Amino acid sequence: MDEFKCEVLIIGSGPAGLSAGVFCARANRDVIILDGKELSALEKIKEIQNWPGEIDIKGKHLLKKFRDHVESYSENVRIIKGDIISLMLGMGLNMISTRTANITSDVVIIAIGRGNRKEIIKGEESLLGFGVSYCPLCDHPLYKDKVVYLYGKDEEMLEEALVLKESGCIVHVITNVGIEDLPEQIYEAKQAGIEIIENMEVIEAVADDEGIIQKIICKSTKPESEETEETKEFDLDCLFILSHILSNSIFKKAGVELDDKGNIFVDEEQKTNLNGVYAAGDCTGGLFQVVFATAEGARAGLSACKYLRQLKKE
Repeated sequence: MDEFKCEVLIIGSGPAGLSAGVFCARANRDVIILDGKELSALEKIKEIQNWPGEIDIKGKHLLKKFRDHVESYSENVRIIKGDIISLMLGMGLNMISTRTANITSDVVIIAIGRGNRKEIIKGEESLLGFGVSYCPLCDHPLYKDKVVYLYGKDEEMLEEALVLKESGCIVHVITNVGIEDLPEQIYEAKQAGIEIIENMEVIEAVADDEGIIQKIICKSTKPESEETEETKEFDLDCLFILSHILSNSIFKKAGVELDDKGNIFVDEEQKTNLNGVYAAGDCTGGLFQVVFATAEGARAGLSACKYLRQLKKE
């Protein structure tokens, strides 16, 4: 695991996060921006016609301009790939973990966009920590000689599967695409004796009488024209999900206050209910427009720098 320290950790690399990064970098703060798997909503937009100064611009091109601006402050800003899998916030020094790194920071700015706000796999949220995990590297010692399934489709998922196999877990990979659509590591995984279950989507995680995961229910993702079973069930001891992370749940568990729609509650300075923790952009609700996201990011950045100045005086 890599170890990082910084003054400001910005979770998210969309318009709000990058805007916050610019303002913190200009204040000569040590900044890390965490760039997750989930694409920014801006990158998915074909055309933007309401960004001042640009009559018509593709979303991904505007996002690249924001990123280029942040990267011009290379002495102050580091951009690191990764998704949050655990965090401790608001208790002085903030501690955040991804699957490959531990990060400590004085201030956190949450700018995750809309993210995965709804439960994608039924039962996932209630079983988090009870047989559902987002971090194989963190939790694999608990499942030596036990049956684990990894759900995903990228290179990281396959590398994690090989690590779990070497650690003594009984490893299965389940993916919603065909083997031909997976990275080349799939063949290494097969040679290691890892079962690959392709073209299956996990739709539910089921608990036993004690509230621990017992099985998963899956359905085929093959075209309807092909004859396939409607659903299949697999018994297991742990489901490692590497396809997504429920953004609202993980922050709620860390003590961040959410409203009844799952938005992060902030005041007029973008401050959450936790000291040294701010939020900006679509994750706070409101008007989902780029200009508002960048404005909130700027305000969060300025507020974070103000907090740091006060912190250094104490």
